Amino acid sequence: MMTPRTTWTHMLIIAAAFISGAIVGRGFFAKQTESSAKQPDIVDARPSVSDSLMVEAPRDIVATAQKVWSSTSQMDSKKSLDAILGEHDSRQRMGDLETFINGLQPSEYADALKRIRRMPGNNDRELASRLLVSRWAQSDPDGALQFAASNRGYEYVADDVFQQEAATDLQSALNRAMSLPNADLRYMALRGVLSFMADTDPAGALRLAQTVGEFPGNEPLSGVIYRQWAANDPQAAALQASQDNAAGGWRSPVNQVVRTWAGQDPTAAANWALSLSDPTSQARSISQVMRQWTREDATAAANWISALPAGGTHDAAVAAMASSMASTDPQSAVNWAQNIADETARNNALQRVSREVMWRDPTNGNAILQAAGVPANLIPPPGQRRPPGG
Repeated sequence: MMTPRTTWTHMLIIAAAFISGAIVGRGFFAKQTESSAKQPDIVDARPSVSDSLMVEAPRDIVATAQKVWSSTSQMDSKKSLDAILGEHDSRQRMGDLETFINGLQPSEYADALKRIRRMPGNNDRELASRLLVSRWAQSDPDGALQFAASNRGYEYVADDVFQQEAATDLQSALNRAMSLPNADLRYMALRGVLSFMADTDPAGALRLAQTVGEFPGNEPLSGVIYRQWAANDPQAAALQASQDNAAGGWRSPVNQVVRTWAGQDPTAAANWALSLSDPTSQARSISQVMRQWTREDATAAANWISALPAGGTHDAAVAAMASSMASTDPQSAVNWAQNIADETARNNALQRVSREVMWRDPTNGNAILQAAGVPANLIPPPGQRRPPGG
């Protein structure tokens, strides 16, 4: 005859087998029904084999089962992260990362974020980081903010935290953001508040951005608002940007709008850029559209350029297209640049193409460029730094 202890041991074995099946099938978890009013809900790690098994089991047996489950789960999570980061299929990797992140406990976020930040590949790394930070900001905002304040280079976590806070109480989030002593952390916190506000009141967000002070070395907060506005209503954002007297250059309001708009509807963005009366702003905006458009659909971009009349706008569009093609097709890039009518603009475009090629291939770049027809005096030495925007 089996003793009660033997019976529970057998039951524990059965439970462990059930747990193993649950791990393979990604598990079925039941929420813990008894929790302190002061503590957040906790996922109950115990599989519901049967109500009677868990209710009447001796405490030491239940505790052992819980430890077995917890240890197995943690080892599986660590293995999963290592396996995920080594997965070659990007879609599979991102799907697995999402599942992994959703199963993390608050105490595990910091280590996981640091490990993900070491992933190869900019796009996957940034997407995974944003996914984890968003989850962290939702489940443990104070912990996320404390981590951002204590770890240089992770201040951007405050952006998500304060977007979440602004959704609950905009004024309170703004007050708290303004009170942060660290300037970089305060900037990211304000960025989060203004990003939330830009979804529903971009004009109000712009007015507010003018009152929070300057943050040297950081992108103007207005740029964040204009991009978000352009994603929702590019024509309204473009109209406001064209009336904004903020500093020009590649970070100007118009360029922020045009760049975002070009990612959605490059034809509309390019046609709007043609309406700008200032020749410099027009040429710069057209260039911005062409850079984006060429990466997405070079044929459509080329057809649009071909329809332009000769002149400064045409030359600016051709130069931008040549610059965008330099990294993948140097010969075509040089051919486009050589079609620029103005000699100064043509030489500038060829130099820009040459800098890109030499930066990417310092060993063979010179030979590639000379074979493509670039004059030797326009080819820079290897390793010369590329100019901003190209």
